Amino acid sequence: MLTMREYFYKSLKNLALILASIIVLILVWIVIDWFLPRRFHNGLVLASLYFAKETGLALVFGILVFFGYKAFRVFKTAESPSQEFIKMTPIVIIWLVVVFSVGTLIGGHGDGTDCRINNYNEKLNGGVKVFNGKKYIINICGSGVDNSPFFGDGMEAVQLTVLNEQGALLARRRYKVFWDGEPGHEPIGIETDKLTYYDDEDQDSPRSITMPPTWLDWIRARLP
Repeated sequence: MLTMREYFYKSLKNLALILASIIVLILVWIVIDWFLPRRFHNGLVLASLYFAKETGLALVFGILVFFGYKAFRVFKTAESPSQEFIKMTPIVIIWLVVVFSVGTLIGGHGDGTDCRINNYNEKLNGGVKVFNGKKYIINICGSGVDNSPFFGDGMEAVQLTVLNEQGALLARRRYKVFWDGEPGHEPIGIETDKLTYYDDEDQDSPRSITMPPTWLDWIRARLP
C-alpha cells in the first residue's frame, strides 16, 4: 500500500520517463532530418512545426492513456480500491492544476495576436454589444497575414474574445480570415442570444457563441 507521498514521487518518476522519451524522439527526428537529401533537408522539422497543434494533442492523449493505464493497474491489484482512489485524487488535482496553469500561460502569450497593431473591431463588427440587457465587450485581434514561403496560406489568424463589463474573459475563439476573397470576410453577426462568425479556413457553416457564454466557454477560453 503506497502512501500519498509515494504516489507523488512515483508520478514524478513517470513524468520524467515521458519527458526523457520525448527528448529522445526529438533528437532522433532531427538526426534523421539531417541525413536526408538536400531537397528534403529540414522538411521533417518544418512539417512538425506546421502540425504542432495536432502533435501536441496526440501527445497529451498519449500521456492521459499512460497514466490511466497506471491507475487501472493500481485499482486492479489493490485490496481497497476506494482508499487508493482517495490517496491518488490530490495528486491528480495537483497535476491538473499544473497543466492548466502552463496551458493558460502558453495560450495567453503564444498566439501571436496583437490588438495594438491588428485591431479589427471596427472592420469585423466588434466593440461593445448588448445581449439581454447586459453589455459585453467583443474584441477581434489579428496576428498578421501568413505569407511565409513555408506553408503560408495567405490567411490571418485572428482571436475573438468576449469580456464582461468588468473586463473578465468569458469566451475565446481562434479562426482564420482571408481578406482577399470574394465577397470577402464577413463581420460577426449579432443575434438575440448569440453571436456568429465565419472561419475562412472552413466555410461550411457559421460558428457561434451563446450569449451569455457558458461555463464551458469560460474553461475553453483558458486552454491553449
